[in-house]
Order: sequence, then structure tokens, then C-alpha cells
Amino acid sequence: MAEAKVFPMNTFVSVLRGQAADASQLEMLAYLLQVEAVDAAVAPVAQALCKAYIYETEPALTKYAEGDIAKLGNQIKIAPMADAAVAQAVLESMVTMKDENAAAKVELAQLKDAVAAKDKEVADIKAKLKTFEAASAGAEKAILSSNTKIDEHIKKLNDLLAEVEKVKKEGVVVAGVAGAEGAAPAGDAAASGASGDAPSTGGEPEADFGFGSNPFADSDW
Repeated sequence: MAEAKVFPMNTFVSVLRGQAADASQLEMLAYLLQVEAVDAAVAPVAQALCKAYIYETEPALTKYAEGDIAKLGNQIKIAPMADAAVAQAVLESMVTMKDENAAAKVELAQLKDAVAAKDKEVADIKAKLKTFEAASAGAEKAILSSNTKIDEHIKKLNDLLAEVEKVKKEGVVVAGVAGAEGAAPAGDAAASGASGDAPSTGGEPEADFGFGSNPFADSDW
């Protein structure tokens, strides 16, 4: 067992009262627990372990924790734990938990940053999608308008082609009728020339003058 060691009385009392650990108190806790050092983050646990040890080994000293320590003097000599294995295991577990908790906090902060980055990425994608949807709506409207115009042009073209076909068909019919009917007036003209109202010129012209019979000598004229 390690030899007893002298510590300031106020340090000893601060351990019993559970006060914030300063360098002197951390030194005393490490000595009592027989460890190299005590992390300030787990000092309350070390204080609890040491208080239990002090109450067990020096019950007379505990009554001064809340009272006047002037009677005890300025220093106190106290021996470390005879068997500190259990206390050390508890303290080690607390240190491990503290480290794991710190790592978890770092990981949590990283996850929060990752989530924030993903949220921003999702927001950017939504903004781009909204812009794309607006552009798509405009393009669709333009396409529909173009299709409407194309349909109108096609209809006009079809109507024009129909008119052309109609003209072609009706033009052939009219030409046939004109040929058939055009021959008849020519025959009629020949017939009317023979028997119409115009006076006949008679036979061959006279050799001595160059004219035929006098058409105006007929009493019917």
C-alpha cells in the first residue's frame, strides 16, 4: 500500500463538499484512486468514489465537511485506496463514455452538416425542377400553338388541293362540251348561209365584168 500523503485541508474539504475541481483537488483524487491523472470532465465521479472511501476509512473527518475546518488544521494526511481496482474500472468506464460521447457529438455535428447540405441540395433541385416545369409548360404551349398553325396550314393545303382536283375534273368536262357544241354552230352557220336572210350571189361571175348576178335585182331584197 502506498504511503499516506499530506494535502491542504481546503482541498480535502472541497472533495467532501463536491466543489469544482481545481488542480490541487484533481491531484488528490488521482492519488487516492491510484491513477495517473483524473480528467476534469469525470471529476464528479472521482469525487463520489473518494468520498465513499473517506467515509469508510475516516468517519470522524466527515463531520467537518459542512462545519468548521479550522479545528482540523491546515493540512491532512491521508492514505490512498488499498484496493482501487473497482474504483479505477468505474472511472475508466466513465472516461470511455466521455470519449464516446464527445465522438458522438462530433459525429452528430457532421451528420447535421450533411443533412443541411442535403437539404440545400434538395432545395436547389426543387428550384431547378420548378424552373424546368415552367420552361416545359411554355414549350408545350408553344408546341400546341405550332401544331394548331400546322393543322390550319394543312387544312388550307388540303382545301387548295381539292379545288385543284375539282378544277382539273371540271375543266376536262367543259372542254369536251365546248368541242361537241362548237361543231354544231359551224354546221349551222353553213346551213344558214345557204338558206338564211342574206341574199344569194347567184352563179359564176360574168366573164365580161367580174361579178356574178346582181343580188340586189331580186325583188325579195
